[in-house]
This record gives sequence, C-alpha cells and structure tokens, in this order.
Amino acid sequence: MKHLIIDISSHGLGHLAQTALVINSLDTNKIRLTVRTKISEEILKERIQHPFDLIPYQQDIGMIMHDALQVDAKATMKWYQDFHATYTLRKKQAARDLETLKPDLVFADIPYLSLDACSLIDVPSIALCSLNWADIFQAYCGHFNGAAIIHDDIVNAYSKAQYFLQATPSMPMDNLSNLHAISPIAQKGEKQTTKLRNCVQKPDTTRFILVALGGIGMQYPLESWPQIDDVSWIFDDAALYLQREDFIAKSLIDLSYTDLLASCDVILTKTGYGTQTEAVVNRIPTLCVARGDWPEEPYLFEWHQRHGIVDFLHWQNIGTQNFRTQIECMLEQDWNQKTLNPTGAGEAAAIIHDLLYPLHPSRQSLPNQELAP
Repeated sequence: MKHLIIDISSHGLGHLAQTALVINSLDTNKIRLTVRTKISEEILKERIQHPFDLIPYQQDIGMIMHDALQVDAKATMKWYQDFHATYTLRKKQAARDLETLKPDLVFADIPYLSLDACSLIDVPSIALCSLNWADIFQAYCGHFNGAAIIHDDIVNAYSKAQYFLQATPSMPMDNLSNLHAISPIAQKGEKQTTKLRNCVQKPDTTRFILVALGGIGMQYPLESWPQIDDVSWIFDDAALYLQREDFIAKSLIDLSYTDLLASCDVILTKTGYGTQTEAVVNRIPTLCVARGDWPEEPYLFEWHQRHGIVDFLHWQNIGTQNFRTQIECMLEQDWNQKTLNPTGAGEAAAIIHDLLYPLHPSRQSLPNQELAP
C-alpha cells in the first residue's frame, strides 16, 4: 500500500470540494489515505467517499475574512508576518511531521508549507487549485512592508511541487514554472425536483432558488427579501433569523448538496470556483454576487459567461427592486449551451496514480505535455 497525504486548506469549503472529487476518482485498493486539515470530520465524510485517517492540522490561513465577501487585509498581513517570522523552523517541523507519517506522496490544495517541507526529506509532492495563496496574498497585502519576502517564500514553496495542477478556469499564476493545466473539476448532481418538493411540501408549480454564498458566514437582509409568486428560497439554517413561508431551511431537504443544486431553478452565489463550475455542469442559471477585488474573479466570470447562464450584482443591491428583476429574469432563462463534461478530477487522479506507481520513466516529462485544452 502506498501512503498518500492529502493537505486541504480550510479557508471555506471550495478546496475540499475540488480535492474530494480527485480523491473519489482514485483507485484506493493500493493507496492508504491520510487527510490533514482543520475541516471537521463530519463535513469531510459528506464529500469523501473512500476511507481515510484524519489528522487535524493547520498550515495556512488563506485570507482572514470580515465575512463571505470582504477580506481583512490588515489581520491577514499580521498572520502571515507571524507565520513567516519563524518560517524556517516551521518548515523543519513540518518535515519531521511528514517523516513520522512516512508518505509516498503529498497532495495539497493548496497549503504550501508541506510542499516546502517535502523538499527537505525527498518526498514528491503535487499541488492542485484554481488559485494560489502567493497571488491572493500579493493582491491584498502586497502594499505592506515585508510583503515581498513573504510572497517569495510562498512562490518558492509552490515551486517545490513536482506539478501544480491548474484547474480550469483559473488565475494565470505567471510566477510558477511547474504549472500543468487540467480540465474543470466539478460534480454532476442528480435532478430530483419531485423529491425536493415532497421534502418541503410545496406544489408542482413551485420553483426553487438556492442561496449559497460558501462556507464563510454572511447575514442576509431577510426583511427586504423579495417575495415572488410560486418561488421558494433555500438557505443554510444559520442564515434564517426570520421565518417566512417561502424561506426553506436546507436541513429539511434530504438531498446531497450537489443533487439539491441540480434540482433548483436558479442559484444565488458569490464569486467562487466550486459553485460556479457546478452550476455550469448542472445547467443551473446563476446570479453571482461580485467580489470586485478578488483576483480570481475576471477569469471565473469570463469562463462562466462562455459556458453557462450568469448575471452579476453587487451586495448592496441585494433586496432591491433590481435584485428582484434579475432573479425573475434568471427564472425565465432557457439553457442553450452545450453540456460540459468535467474531466479534471479524473485527470488529476491519473497523475497521482502515475506518481505513486510510475510505469515509465518518460512520465517525468508530463508538465511539457498537454492534458487539457
């Protein structure tokens, strides 16, 4: 049995969403899995289908957020300053932690410390994401004193990975020379509208809008939320501080998240890889709250517009007449785009298999080949 260490950033749930699909595509008959993250075991088991050992372990903070949309740049810079003040010692300790576990390969989405530590103990590593913390950090904290050194540390760590798999759509990541493009990573759900209606006892004429701004909390202005005939809104339970007949708590619905998404008529979300790619794959019109300064946003928007049905709004317009009009327009959209078949998870899993069980020495030249258009 080969031992695969999987390091997952706990900044929201998007990194888990990408990683879980890759893990689920692995043939684990010959692979032992250890997951290291601060995400709870309950949430991990909702996404990851194979057995795994869990080690609660934090290597990165991503960005410290005021809420689901706004980065706290000052607090983020303070965290990175403290972390990198002792970075050499942290890297050595991370290497000792890995030596204890005896991995054959480390797979990270996208903590960088373990990638750096692997280089000290001659363990191969691979990174995967549609973004990297070096570029995100630079965008928000690059103006602070000392940011350049921290940015260089992060870039150097990512460069130690044998490959950085760049899931489509993604940021350019021009600072990295080990990039390898793969196709989109997204899960197809099963459309179960009848079961959804039965779960919440709504008539056949009801249309459903899923409100999902990711794993970081947000307070919605429910007092001014539009009421639209034959439309019900599905929220996370924690968001429903106000009860209304057309407000539905997600816990009432006995469907997986992806099946729920596939069974809705529209999704209201924010800029983010996981939900935007899954909306396209499941052919769900999307109203997307723009984040403006999020560096990944232009590339996600351009891709989403080419492959799906999407419109954008700013958070301050939530609850206004313009918001209602946009939602009503989304509900009337006909999907004419071609169905997108996401193969990125399988492509990443194949590369992991080849690194764990190399068949030919020529596989080492993989980054110079084209896997994805």
